[in-house]
Amino acid sequence: MYITVVGGGNSTAIFATQAKLAGHDVAILTRQPEKWSKTVGFENQDPTYLNGEKDFEATVDLVTSDPAECIPQSDMIMIAGVPIHFNYEVMRKLAPHIDREKKVFIGTICAYGGFNWIVADVLGKGNYAIFGTQQIPWTCGTLEYGKKGVVFGKKATLRIATEDGKDEHCLKDILGKILSLEGSCVDSDFLVSALWPNNPSVHPPILYGLFKDWDGKKVYQLGPEAPEYIYAEITPKSAELVGKLSEEQVAIVKALSEAQPKNPYLKEDFGYMASLLFAYGDTVKDTSSIYNAIRSTPAYAKHKNPYVQVEGGVIPNVDHKFFTTDLPYGLCTYKDIALMVGVPTPLIDDIIYWNQKLINKEYLVDGELKGKDCGECILPSKYGLTKETVHMGMRK
Repeated sequence: MYITVVGGGNSTAIFATQAKLAGHDVAILTRQPEKWSKTVGFENQDPTYLNGEKDFEATVDLVTSDPAECIPQSDMIMIAGVPIHFNYEVMRKLAPHIDREKKVFIGTICAYGGFNWIVADVLGKGNYAIFGTQQIPWTCGTLEYGKKGVVFGKKATLRIATEDGKDEHCLKDILGKILSLEGSCVDSDFLVSALWPNNPSVHPPILYGLFKDWDGKKVYQLGPEAPEYIYAEITPKSAELVGKLSEEQVAIVKALSEAQPKNPYLKEDFGYMASLLFAYGDTVKDTSSIYNAIRSTPAYAKHKNPYVQVEGGVIPNVDHKFFTTDLPYGLCTYKDIALMVGVPTPLIDDIIYWNQKLINKEYLVDGELKGKDCGECILPSKYGLTKETVHMGMRK
């Protein structure tokens, strides 16, 4: 299989290395090919993954910035290492080079944020199949840009979203072999991926708990008021808000399940604690509370809060994706579906109002998604979808 990995972020080198080691022809399509080595690899810091082996390396077949050099012959296109707010831009660049008559698997390492809606909106009709991992297969980072990544911890179980949720093309098997997660990949669909607890379920409430009253001027010192690590040093207040937002998500899913009684995936437990244990299993050392569980998850240990260094200390980095992506591609999507099913979301509303002000956007106005910047959001309603049809995307 010829696989093109599109991206230049934390997961790009890792997925490309694993795909090549699994026996596939691999191209990396990136904006800055001059900064990338054809020999890429990663360090594995998870003793339960890959038999505890530490270093992996492979030489890919091509590194390029020109989609014409790799997309036409690709059997699989995997977007990995691209913030999800670039999905429209990426797909528009790839679209002229994708043969609509050929069976091409178009996937993402982050299946939330309406990926299937975006791909279908850009490509229209065709013989392609859309898929994605519901969550990133591992918590990961970069050791050397363009050359070496790092895996902090793998997911214990990985959901693979497909358009019908039934994986008719056996993508679980293909990805399981590439990722060395054979037997750990299970079925899901894109609607569940859009609502499953993910980055927008945790980053915004944590940051809201820390900086709800920030005036845009106050400078913080790293410490109790401004923890360095977003998970490992989560505060009791932020953990409480993660739990409250989780309750609102669960209520949305429950109401949506009533509108779609035949969707088996909507009957699963969407609570944050359940999702954490699903992803990381018994590596979570203390499950007595959300606060303790987040603090005691080894895969979470090294992720930092987004700050900008200024004279005298730090301030929140409102240009970071935790502020700019998790809102229009996450919380606003939740809110749109909540409006479809008539579920009140007071905390989600409060966080949207707070966050949109920080980034100078207007999405939510008087409890409705009618702000001047709503065109930037991933809202199923703008694609003409309803609570009865939102699971189908636009290809049915």
